[in-house]
Amino acid sequence: MGYCKKRAFEVLKKISFERIAGTKEEYRCAEILKEECEKVGIEAVIEEFEIDTPEIQEVEFMMTKPYELKFTCVGIGKTGSTPDEGISGPLCYVENGLDANLLDVKGKIVLLTGGGKDTMAKIKKAGAIGYVSVHGSLFDAPEMIEEIRTRNAWLKPGEETIPGVVIHITDAQKLLRMNPEEVNIVLKQDGDKKATSHNVIATIPGTDKPEEIITFTAHYDSVIYSSGAWDNGTGSLTIMELMHYFNANKPKRTLKFIWCGSEEIGLVGSRSYCEKHEEELKNTLFNINVDMTGTLLGFEIAVCSCEEAVAKYIDILGKIEGFPIKTSVDMYSSDSSSFAVAGVPAVTFARLAPRGGAEIHSRRDILDHLDPEKFIKTVEFMAKFSENVINAKVFPVSKEMPKDLEAKIEQFKKRAPGKKKE
Repeated sequence: MGYCKKRAFEVLKKISFERIAGTKEEYRCAEILKEECEKVGIEAVIEEFEIDTPEIQEVEFMMTKPYELKFTCVGIGKTGSTPDEGISGPLCYVENGLDANLLDVKGKIVLLTGGGKDTMAKIKKAGAIGYVSVHGSLFDAPEMIEEIRTRNAWLKPGEETIPGVVIHITDAQKLLRMNPEEVNIVLKQDGDKKATSHNVIATIPGTDKPEEIITFTAHYDSVIYSSGAWDNGTGSLTIMELMHYFNANKPKRTLKFIWCGSEEIGLVGSRSYCEKHEEELKNTLFNINVDMTGTLLGFEIAVCSCEEAVAKYIDILGKIEGFPIKTSVDMYSSDSSSFAVAGVPAVTFARLAPRGGAEIHSRRDILDHLDPEKFIKTVEFMAKFSENVINAKVFPVSKEMPKDLEAKIEQFKKRAPGKKKE
């Protein structure tokens, strides 16, 4: 067989600690993953890459008129610094930043509770001088309100933004009910600070067609305040169990198992891998990514960044195996997108939670909500799917992308941060 739920959950317990991009804890997790590969005789390497880690030196957000009231906040990295006295202006709630929300924001500080990766550029172009984003839930316990997760602006090289801070969503609601006449942001940061992050790469050579490569990916970093048991300790252990499976059942094509660092700050590890292994990607036929599995309460999905035939095959195989899974063709906010952008067909498997169920990006992401039986069911199905594809006499997945998906890939490229090509 090869896979084992008991072994997987023992390792999951070992790596369920805060492991933020570029920290010694992230590297400690990388070493654990490498050691687990080497225990069974599979060669693994740790490959480093540089990441941006802007350092917030001073941050304050307050209502200044009609009276003064400070709010707990964190600064948003890579959004620049304010003068010593900060920036002041009327507050304007722009919801999710549609064009109709931005008709009168010039000279104002905007409060944003939605929007996409293009929203910041639109807000700056409309004349806003600063912005406030939100974090958390209106139903968080009091102690969670102080634990606002840090984040960086999603910027392309050379793109400028405006100073930004994050407050808890309960404070955002409180602030709007006060009808403030003026608010002030003070933000000082070192935006050029760098750190080193790492990818872990293990290889099982193919028996018949070793020159053809299939990659398995899962990110292993977490966010602040989170043990990352579900996101994405489970994904990391899913591909490790698949590694054990194919170590026991040798594949016809070469398999690369890649545990990606720094996914949480913008898919940086997988993008770095694709940049450093550009020649290798010419022979890489398919990417299989896993981002969260194993919740007791949940449902299975597969998002295919490739031809529709793959989604249909997964759906049919699910019916044959009695494994309920919803499939679609789209880009997904995980490491599969880095491969799709690099021209490699990809799919992300995940087991998501119902509303009110298991939660990511907070202290609530813990082992208690996970189930070894659900975890191993996903591993079993993925092993069946992967083996059929990897050992096919003629590789069944076309590298040609559907036209509507190509448009989404181009849109993703425009917003993806990264190094400029010379």
